[in-house]
Amino acid sequence: MKRLFITLILFVALFSSCSIVRFARFYASADDQKGRLTGQVYESKFTSYEIGSLSDSWERIKIEGGDIAFWNSKVGATITVNSTCNQKGKYSLKALSEPLVIGIADKRMLGRNELSIDSEKALESIYLGRLDSASIKLSTVVLKKGSCVYDLTYASSPDNFARGFGDFKEFISKFRVIK
Repeated sequence: MKRLFITLILFVALFSSCSIVRFARFYASADDQKGRLTGQVYESKFTSYEIGSLSDSWERIKIEGGDIAFWNSKVGATITVNSTCNQKGKYSLKALSEPLVIGIADKRMLGRNELSIDSEKALESIYLGRLDSASIKLSTVVLKKGSCVYDLTYASSPDNFARGFGDFKEFISKFRVIK
C-alpha cells in the first residue's frame, strides 16, 4: 500500500527537480520481493501476471523494490503495477485503496467506480491533490485475486492527466493474473 506513495514520489522526482538518488534508496527499501518482466509477463516468487502493452513513448523505469514502473516524458506521467502477496485478512477494496493516497496533501476524491479486471471486481479511485509543491491527479486501481493485492496507478499533472489516461485504461484492461 505504501508503494503508491513511493510511486508518487517517483512522479515528483521525475517531474520536478527532486533528488532521484534519495528517492531510489527509499524505494529500494520498500520491498525485498524480486521479480522479472519478460515481454508482457511479470514473474516473482509469489505471483505472475500479464500486463497490457504501452506505446514507445512509455519508458520502463528500472528501480529495485517495486514491481513495474513506466515514465512518459511527453506527458510527464507514471504508470505502475505493484503486488503484495500472502495477505491475511479480508479487507475491502475500499480499505485497501485508502492507504494508497497517504501523503497526498489537499486531496480531493473526484470519483470512484467498480471495474472488472481479469474477471474480478476492482476499485478505481481518482484524486486531485498535492505532493510536495506539485499538483497531481492520479488514478488508483486495486484488485484482489487469490492471496495477492494488485495496485495499478497512473499519476500526472492535472493539466496532462487526460493525455495519458487512455493508455492507462488500455493497459489495465489487459491485466491478467497467471498464478
